[in-house]
Order: sequence, then structure tokens, then C-alpha cells
Amino acid sequence: MEEMIQLTALKKSFGDVSIIHDLNMTVHAGEFLTLLGPSGCGKTTTLRMIAGFDAPTSGDIYLAGASVKDLPPNKRKINTVFQNYALFPNMTVAQNVGFGLKMAKVAVDQREERVTGALDLVQLTGYENRKLDQLSGGQKQRVAIARALVNHPKVLLLDEPLSALDLKLRKQMQYELKRLQRKSGITFVYVTHDQEEALMMSDRIAVMNKGHLEQIDDPKTLYEHPKSSFVATFIGESNVFDGRVTRPNAPEGQVTVETGVLSITPDKTLRQDQIVNVVIRPEKVKVSLTPQPGFHITARISEYYYAGNVNKAVLILPNGGELKMSSTAQASLPPLGSQAFVYWDLADAIVIKSPADKIYNVVAQPDFSSVNQK
Repeated sequence: MEEMIQLTALKKSFGDVSIIHDLNMTVHAGEFLTLLGPSGCGKTTTLRMIAGFDAPTSGDIYLAGASVKDLPPNKRKINTVFQNYALFPNMTVAQNVGFGLKMAKVAVDQREERVTGALDLVQLTGYENRKLDQLSGGQKQRVAIARALVNHPKVLLLDEPLSALDLKLRKQMQYELKRLQRKSGITFVYVTHDQEEALMMSDRIAVMNKGHLEQIDDPKTLYEHPKSSFVATFIGESNVFDGRVTRPNAPEGQVTVETGVLSITPDKTLRQDQIVNVVIRPEKVKVSLTPQPGFHITARISEYYYAGNVNKAVLILPNGGELKMSSTAQASLPPLGSQAFVYWDLADAIVIKSPADKIYNVVAQPDFSSVNQK
């Protein structure tokens, strides 16, 4: 794949405070890549360095193979869409979209043609002469995007552009932005802290945490094969057990946790007594009033929540810990307050090797009375 953006050993500090730590990342031409992470993780700072608004402390930024680290923003063939639109309230839609072309002294006929094309791309044909106070929030955002696209940038950067919109409009704009990116073929780099938004819109997601790149992958791989506990818990909901490998291999692996012993898929890369996290997604958890063949633990059904197309439940484990579960609204579940047998398929247990500084202390002998194995 052709590389559109390459960040190499990128660092950014403000005074003595280090914000970005040795960031290396590639963005492919024509892809929709999202920078995802909690507030303060460095995603907007990274976007601003790509745009040229902030200079990196060290490292380099390449656009289509050429370094742009020392170029001003207007020389980078990169445009940015901000959360607050940054439109001119005294201008019409067409005047806003064509403002940059006018400043560049593009001929009037060419300017009008490109403005018409940009408005068509964002589905605002016929809105040319409207003022901003005649537009909805979503329409204003589309004007801002049209203005960013009208001069044919190589890359469009979007800094949480939908966060100010109400939920229904935000959902609608998610579909429109993805359609727009595919139709235009322009490389999009999108910043958000909304995991669902990132999963739905992106070709790839770069998860950031405290200025570091935790993992970059396609949405399905990120969700189903997280490489760290942070990614597992930040992307969607997760149940995470800290434990120690007590049997790495066949017939099935085992990890000892406070609740007892969890069965895992045999893994030759694991070693005896290795510290790991076992991650179970709530939708992979199953319950039954009768014991099931193979691995299971017991739990009490503590709470149910109706969420439209899914039911969510909180289960209380023998050690007092909570286990989250979700199922389709049509699924039959045990009564609230009942003791149930909890299980999941071995392949659904995600094992993550913990960092070296992760310490697992068994504060009490695990309660094996509630655990059944083959």
C-alpha cells in the first residue's frame, strides 16, 4: 500500500511535560484512520503536528514520501476540520466554501465549478446562497468539510468534528462521513474518544494512551485480539481477570485467578507461572441454571438492564467480584437473584501477557468449590 503519512520517532514536549513519546505510525493513501484514546492521551497534539500547527520536539513527519516537518500549514496539502466549524457567519454557504480559493486568486469560473462540486459531494446542492443561521448543526459541519475539500488536499484531518452534535445527528453524520471518504478517495485522519464511532467508521484505528501508541489495527482485530489490557477495556466492555498460568498447554490451558481456575485455549507461547490477564467480552458470557459440560463457574444474577436490542446483566462471582454479560433481547435468561452456572467457549478467552511491572498477589487461597473442569 502507498504510504501517505509517516511519523518517525515523533516526540512533543511542552516545557518539562512530555506529551508524545517516540511515536511511529504510517497512514496509507486513501484510508480512513482514526486516532482513538481518552482525553489527554495525545491524539489532538498528534493531529496538530501533522497539520503543522504545532512543531514536534524531535522526529519527522513525511507526506507522500517527503518531509513536511519544517513546512507551514498552508504548504502541506493538508486541511483540517475542527469541532467548532470555524465558518464565517457573515458569508453565504458558497462564499464560505470558496473563501480559500478566492484568497489563492483562483479564477471565478473555476472557483464556482469547484464550489459546486464540493457542495454536491457533501449533499448540499441548492444551499449555495443560504446564510449559516439558516442551517442545522449537521449542515454547518458539512459546509466546513466542503470548504476543506474544495482545494483537493492529499489529507483531511478531522478533530472530533461530531462531538457537538446530538446523538441522532451524530449517527447520521457518521454514515455520511464514511460515504464521503469512500467517494472522494482522500486520506482521512480522524480524532475521537468515542469507541463505537471509531469501530464503525475506520479502516484502521490507532489506540493511544498517555502519549504512546498502544495498538494499530483494523476494528475487528482490535476488538477480538487486543494486545494490551488497556486496549481490551477501552475498546468496548470487557471482563478482565488477573492471573497466573498454571498449565499452558494441552489438553487445555489453565490460568489461576482469585475466583478459581479459568480454562484457556492451549498456547505454546505461554510459560508456567507467567502473569497474564484473561479477557472475556460480555457478549461471550453464557449462563444456565444447570451445569454445562466442561469449564464453568457459579455466579448470582444481581442486576438486569434492558437496552433495546440487548439485555445487560451483572453477575456476582463467589469472591464478590462482578462479571458483565450481554445478550440479545430475545434470549431467555435465568430469573434475577438466581444462582447460575457461567461459562464461555475457550476460544473466546483472550489471554494478554501482562507487562513486567504487573504484580499478581494471591491474597487468599482461591475458592475452587464453585469451579468445575473436565
